[in-house]
Amino acid sequence: MQQLTIDFTSPSPINTERLTGQNLRLFEYLKTGNRIHVFHPAKRELKIGYLNSRASDLINKYHVPIHKEYIKAIDTDGEMVSVVEYRIKAENL
Repeated sequence: MQQLTIDFTSPSPINTERLTGQNLRLFEYLKTGNRIHVFHPAKRELKIGYLNSRASDLINKYHVPIHKEYIKAIDTDGEMVSVVEYRIKAENL
């Protein structure tokens, strides 16, 4: 009987050469210890249209260890809302 082997190694290191445009700008911002959410001023400065999609790209395509946490933030109408805040834990870089 043949034995099944499973490779449990972690994904390859982050290949920053493959990151482009908004994904690269978001990664560079987060890797310095910054946090960001959809109403954060840095989202506009970084020229990121769909933050949640870019974070998903980093997580799923590039295997960046992003931590997500729900926080309270003020939206564009001045209302308090729950949003996802993204960050990279320093020990993961």
